[in-house]
Amino acid sequence: MCKPNDCGQDEVNPTRRPSGGKFVDENTLMSRSSIKEIITKVEKRIDAYRSENARISSQITILSLNATIEAARAGEAGRGFGVVANEVRTLASQAATASEDLGSLRNELLQQFTEREWDRLSDTAQTLVQLIVRNLYERTADVRWWATDEALVHGLESLEGPALRHAEERLSLINRFYSVYLNLILVGVKGEVLACSRPTQFPKVVGSNVSRSLWFRNAMATTAGDQYAVDDIAYDGAHDGRLVAVFATAVRQAAKVDGKSIGVLGVVFDWETQAKTIVRKEVTMSAETWTRSRVMLLDNNLRVIASSDDKGLLQPFRLEHKGQSKGYYTNADGEIVAFAKTIGYQEYDGLGWYAVIVQRP
Repeated sequence: MCKPNDCGQDEVNPTRRPSGGKFVDENTLMSRSSIKEIITKVEKRIDAYRSENARISSQITILSLNATIEAARAGEAGRGFGVVANEVRTLASQAATASEDLGSLRNELLQQFTEREWDRLSDTAQTLVQLIVRNLYERTADVRWWATDEALVHGLESLEGPALRHAEERLSLINRFYSVYLNLILVGVKGEVLACSRPTQFPKVVGSNVSRSLWFRNAMATTAGDQYAVDDIAYDGAHDGRLVAVFATAVRQAAKVDGKSIGVLGVVFDWETQAKTIVRKEVTMSAETWTRSRVMLLDNNLRVIASSDDKGLLQPFRLEHKGQSKGYYTNADGEIVAFAKTIGYQEYDGLGWYAVIVQRP
């Protein structure tokens, strides 16, 4: 069974881009890297020039002072030479001033380039969070679509062995082609898991009770078939302790949008695997840049839900966004922190998530 325009395996990959999003390709990266190298070389040459110019200007100033003194001693005969010495000293002073101006211009250009790079990091963060949000929007569409499957509806309506086994077969077939899910689970109105797509791989699931799970309670509380529930990213003991995101909706009588809730379908998204793709593979950086960078996704409570270095997962991150949805700042350790908050995708609000890139100088 396939939704219109969405059939087959649906994994995060570099070929899928959120609307309006754009990633930095390798050629662009090389170009920016080359520009930075050129600016660094120019900066070194300017510093060398300024240093040499300052040395020469200082020597000229001393020579002109000595010449002025000697001209004064020579009296009337040295007056003309004294005028020349004064002019030479003036030129030396002007050269020193020009050197300082050049240094100021260098600093200004370097600051502009640096700020442009920081803006680029914020843009990259925006694209990253939009990519994962669009991917998760597809999950909300999946669960609402599959909840209308005839086999699932019949299984919950009858609650008989053959019907539930058929529902399980149907779930297994769907999961086979949608490998971004660890499991698809069918739950009765009292919270008992009646069937799942991978009973052999996850033997603790069928027969367990999920009535206390937020995703189950919220799914049962929905009032129409176009509504859904989603829980926070969490470790799931029933699924080998992996980080998961569960999307759910009520299965309704006769598969009607306004039908009575007869159970819940929950889809267990393999967040751990898919999130690593986002924070590790979707950002194009040189090997050297990666050694001083960390890419993260944060939930609306500013917990780290994905990190390129796998550190601090589900721990709070101090993001000083100051109410801004996008930007950058320098933290107490001198690192650049670039961030962007999701703007949502279609009717999916994105749950207030952020993408963050932390980079040492």
